Amino acid sequence: MRSVSRGTLQRGDSRRTGAGRDGDAARGREAEDVLDSLSEVVFRTDAEGRWTYLNRAWTTLTGFDVVASLGARFLDYVHPDEVEYTVTLFMSVVAGGADHCHHETRYRTRDGSYRRVQIRATVVRDTAGAVVGNIGTILDVTAARRDEKTIGEHAALLDLVSTGVPVGELPVGVALYDADLRLWRGSPVIDEIVGVPQCVGDRLDQLTERLSPAGPHQRCLGGEWGMIAAALATHHAQVGDLDLRGEHDSARSVRITVIPWLRGGEEMLALVFTDITDLRRAEREAHRLCRRAERGRAWLAASAEITTSVLAAPDPRDALGLVARIGRRTAAADLGILAVPDEDGALVVTAAAVAPDLPADAEALRGLTVTRDPDAGADMPTAGQTVVLKGLHVRGNRAVPTPELTLTGALAVPLRLTRNTSPIMILGYRSSSPHLAASDIELVEAFAADAALALDLAEAHQEHARLAVLEDRDRIARDLGDLVLQRLFAIGLHLQSLTRVAGDLISARLNAAIAALDQTIEEIRRTILHVQSA
Repeated sequence: MRSVSRGTLQRGDSRRTGAGRDGDAARGREAEDVLDSLSEVVFRTDAEGRWTYLNRAWTTLTGFDVVASLGARFLDYVHPDEVEYTVTLFMSVVAGGADHCHHETRYRTRDGSYRRVQIRATVVRDTAGAVVGNIGTILDVTAARRDEKTIGEHAALLDLVSTGVPVGELPVGVALYDADLRLWRGSPVIDEIVGVPQCVGDRLDQLTERLSPAGPHQRCLGGEWGMIAAALATHHAQVGDLDLRGEHDSARSVRITVIPWLRGGEEMLALVFTDITDLRRAEREAHRLCRRAERGRAWLAASAEITTSVLAAPDPRDALGLVARIGRRTAAADLGILAVPDEDGALVVTAAAVAPDLPADAEALRGLTVTRDPDAGADMPTAGQTVVLKGLHVRGNRAVPTPELTLTGALAVPLRLTRNTSPIMILGYRSSSPHLAASDIELVEAFAADAALALDLAEAHQEHARLAVLEDRDRIARDLGDLVLQRLFAIGLHLQSLTRVAGDLISARLNAAIAALDQTIEEIRRTILHVQSA
């Protein structure tokens, strides 16, 4: 994200002094920090509507990474039902020569849901009047529009109450309080939601004490700056989500609208309760499933990457290092190692990958021994089962001292190989033990199975290459034995027959050549025997 602005800062006068350039860079970074601190999304697009700048609020709003989003079209995030309207609105602004565009639409988020946003864009034109891009802001108004709808519905219910409709017939909880904030009338639904009967004359404080904000961005019901005080001071309705603690430590989520109103000149206060416990439970379940799906996609991508990378690795040790590196990165672990048991059953590190901020060198960890925390109470992992360890240490030897590396938790998953000794992939964490759900452990085990299969395939390919070399050597040996030696032997016989009719000088030279041929034939035979034995 900063690299986008940095490029702008670097386009300066080359004759500036070093101090001047440093000052501009510092001011540029300060400006970016200010933009990143805003809750609104600040954006810039090119003439084709592709993002060229987004501040950090983009990730907060949509969940998408800023760097990954740059270059994408803004229309890719608009709800399909509103794409045509958005294009028509924008083209009408451009064709009309206007410079501003203000509208609301729905933007897609990473979990597949949509947020209602308010977009204010300014069209950027060049000196010839051609559109070169847009700059503007995106404001999340989902909660505001929901609250407006809720307030409108609850105000309509209040109108029913004011016209004399019995509150007992209303589908939601309605509580009316007088000027002294004592209960004047209340519907039976209130008793069901709160879990405690609300009697006429009860003070509102008795209810507010049991309610707490449902989230960090929600307000309290009571207090100096709560919703009740704000409604009475501004004479505008206030809405918020709160958690209600029951008698038996049971919690419910409620959406409360505080509406100030007048009855016979007396200032009253109405509270409308809606039980949203099931809604909050469904939202949490949806978020949990979304996070699980994201983790599944990450491990699936890691499995595909490990398959292609291991098969392309020229050295088996490089392949093991790839497994450790990709496994550590996907699991967000501090340390990823592959270890094999020695003759004494101790785990010896054969490949390692460490987090950038870890005070250890991956190459220096090779050959060291992995030991569990003696107080962990769990057995060391074996090649047959997955084990969650509460503590793990890497022990040095005579050549390499013990590194200052203590892992408070680790997950050990076996890689079941068919040809060689099965290594164990250990993912270690420094700060906390890996509290992984069964589904997450299954994802790691599936990755380990894919990695083991890739290692077996790589070994099979290397074995196939070795067999191809041996077959080629055998073919060469057969060719030398069956063809080359026979030709050399025939040439030697022909030369030997010529010595009978040649003179002494020529005969001596022919005999020397025949001897050289005999020596060459003997060397070729020894070479054939060596190739065949290899």
